This record gives sequence, structure tokens and C-alpha cells, in this order.
Amino acid sequence: MQSNEGLGGGPERMASMKRGVGYCENTDCEDYAKGVFLLNHGDTFYCPRCRQLGKVEKERGFYTGNSDIFKEVRVEYNFDPIHSVYREIAIVRDESLWGRNNVYTLQSPLIKTEKRALKVAEAILANLNRYRGLLNGDDIPRTTEIILSFDDPMDEFARKLQQLSKEWEASGLRESPR
Repeated sequence: MQSNEGLGGGPERMASMKRGVGYCENTDCEDYAKGVFLLNHGDTFYCPRCRQLGKVEKERGFYTGNSDIFKEVRVEYNFDPIHSVYREIAIVRDESLWGRNNVYTLQSPLIKTEKRALKVAEAILANLNRYRGLLNGDDIPRTTEIILSFDDPMDEFARKLQQLSKEWEASGLRESPR
């Protein structure tokens, strides 16, 4: 079951940037099937060399389950743009958890090696269980800064403040020294 609602049920969202890779599909082009990094992109990509329309492979994440606890993270990596498939998968599990728990999957055309995929999977698993309830829909958990601006609309400012509050509470920074 894939969920499109936040695990916490509220309007909180993890800070995210949409990343992807654009690929030239022109077999006569020198840059055929070579990737171009895209940040906060749209759905169209034109090859910088031949100027023809190519395709965009977005980094995306999704999860199965309906609890706040994640036992496993899978990272699909080593994307093959010619066949549009991820050739490999790296899996990190928290074996200390019992029972049925969520599984998170990240598909990233940006990751090429097993070593990097395992590092990313480990970091995602730690962040998912550290900041429970802040994952929303297809967000990809990241530890990024949140900038509060008094110029933001009130609802956006309140959302960011609520998110920071939850992260602060979960971080253990509130605990007084012993």
C-alpha cells in the first residue's frame, strides 16, 4: 500500500528539493544517454548539445505500510537511461525491530555505486525514525536547513515553525545536562 498522506496526519512537510537527471534520446548525438543534473526542474529537458527533446528521470521516494516506524530502506540505483530501469538495489534493515513496519524505497538516477547507495539508505533510515511523522507523500527525507522568513505567508510560516518544533523535540536538545 502506498500512502499519499503524511504519517503524522498533519500538514507538516520535510524540506525537499526536486532533483533529477535529464537524458538525451537522440542516438545520433554525442551526448546520447549521458546524464545532466537537474535541480527543481520541470518535466521537459532539451539536450544542451543537439537541442532535441530528451527525457527526465526524477529522484523519487515512496513507502509501504501505515506506521511511523521504518524497518527497511531500499535504494534503487545505477539507472540505465536506454532501457529506463534501475539495474541495482541496496537494502538497509534495522533488525532490532520486530513485527510489521514500513519499508521506504528511493529511486535515484544520481546514485551510481553500491557504496553510495548503502550510505544514503542508512542515512534515510536514521532520519525516518528520528523525525517520525514528518514524511509526506513522495517526499524524500533529507536533513536540510529550514529558513524562517517573516515575509512568508502566515500558513507557510506556521507550517515551517511547526516542523522545526517537532524536529527540536525529537532531537533531544531540550534535555537538560545531568
